[in-house]
Amino acid sequence: MGFASIRGHQTVRRLLQRAVAHDRLPPCLLFTGPDGVGKRLTAVALAARINCESRPDPDEESADACGTCGACGRIARDMHPDVILIAPEESGAIKVDTIRGAVAQAAYRPFEGRRRVVIIDEADRMVGEAQNALLKTLEEPPPGSVFLLVTARPHQLLVTVRSRCPALRFGGVSAEDTAELLVTEHGLAREAARAAAVASDGSVGAALEAESDAYVEARDSAATALQALARARNPKQRLETAKTLVSARRGKKSSPAADRETLGRRLRAMAALLRDLQLVATGGATSGLAHADLESDLQALSRGFDAPRARQGFATVDRALHALSRNASPKVVVDWLALRL
Repeated sequence: MGFASIRGHQTVRRLLQRAVAHDRLPPCLLFTGPDGVGKRLTAVALAARINCESRPDPDEESADACGTCGACGRIARDMHPDVILIAPEESGAIKVDTIRGAVAQAAYRPFEGRRRVVIIDEADRMVGEAQNALLKTLEEPPPGSVFLLVTARPHQLLVTVRSRCPALRFGGVSAEDTAELLVTEHGLAREAARAAAVASDGSVGAALEAESDAYVEARDSAATALQALARARNPKQRLETAKTLVSARRGKKSSPAADRETLGRRLRAMAALLRDLQLVATGGATSGLAHADLESDLQALSRGFDAPRARQGFATVDRALHALSRNASPKVVVDWLALRL
């Protein structure tokens, strides 16, 4: 796992490689940007570049981890003693004891690598007490450690935490890069890969999800909701439709975190469908559809969602997703959405 395996983000990668080469890497960094674009993978690639046993030329700014030495292999398998990867627990939170344990480890010299790297994925899931436990370490970082906070929702971190971590912003991955990755590394047919890439809105994670049963369920749920909203005559019918978007997936355990994730998936699928509806409603080339297999359904639905309504609907769903990311109540989000689509 090295920088060469990361799709897109050339500017961010060059900045990190240059910082390592000149020994100017800050003791803590905040990786921000949309979900599924490669922030965590970049953090792991940085950990590998720092601790690679092949010892790349320190003066070569483009040097990368070798990907074949023992250290690179252990980092890729999350088994390196000096690379600590923290992620939310089943409850959806990162608790204070987890952060205290990582802080305690970071206080000691690296066991075998050059620097200890602590990666906190979905750092916004740290409870307030955990963020406060991390704060003192960010104020006075141990000399042999680097803290990498990864999040798509930096506004949910304490201002004092954000102020101590220089931020690197990740944008979306191009549809071309996403499609190529799906073909070469995941074995998708090129046409299916292109459709998934177009629907992903720059997120490789969303593109991979587009080939999963979870995405199919989300897309079906979103399409059913749009059909109902196209026929709805009054607010009561719209609010009844909203309930279907927040209901748990059949046969799946329900929890607040899981329900929020399911709703986010359904809203992203709805946004992709509305994008396709704009294309259909304006008579655009159907070769550009993200959901070419639903062309006949989209043609029928476009009678209820003309181009202006589909365009406004896309913007409305985007606002709903933003509100959801800021921890708004899922019920409030879908009720608001249903009344405006």
